[in-house]
Amino acid sequence: MAVRTTLRPAPEDVFPIHPAYGYRMRRQRDPVGVRGGPRPAPGGPWLDDAARHQVRARYKLRDRQLARALVAAVSQPGDSAENLAGQLEQRMDSLVHRAGFARSINEARDLIAHNTFTLDGGRVNRGSYLVRPGQTIELRPDRQCRTPVVVAVAGHPEGDTPPYLEIEPDRFAATLTREPQRQEVPALRDVPIAVQTIDGKPL
Repeated sequence: MAVRTTLRPAPEDVFPIHPAYGYRMRRQRDPVGVRGGPRPAPGGPWLDDAARHQVRARYKLRDRQLARALVAAVSQPGDSAENLAGQLEQRMDSLVHRAGFARSINEARDLIAHNTFTLDGGRVNRGSYLVRPGQTIELRPDRQCRTPVVVAVAGHPEGDTPPYLEIEPDRFAATLTREPQRQEVPALRDVPIAVQTIDGKPL
């Protein structure tokens, strides 16, 4: 028969504790004996689940990246859906893929991270960098023989370039002539985008 050698204190018992542990207990978020608990829902603009999954899959984004694009779209004047299309399509990786220099957005992001392209002569290694109208993306001359770029350029069909991009094949360059419209973006034409709050109210 097992013999209990330690007495368990009752809940109503009071024991003096070291001041350092008392400070930690006062600083913790939840009361003593309660782990976790209800947390407030995040605020700000959002999309419904179907549109959010489609946008994330087509642009290979995380929830946090999409949330940042939504906040920037809502803060601009005009239609929030149109602003969101501009925020997503003016990314460096999206434009490199649309120009035919990469077969996918993931491949474009990898090429950009390895300093394969320049923007107005300066190096950019972030795929999330927003390109402004009038800026030119150009493939570096010493990277034009890379296999992913050669395969992507050879397999890119002619006439498949969106109207807001001006391609110069001899220079391996693409210029963003204006801000893209939602109906012109191939990845967003059939996605019902309705920017709303977390409670479902339209913005």
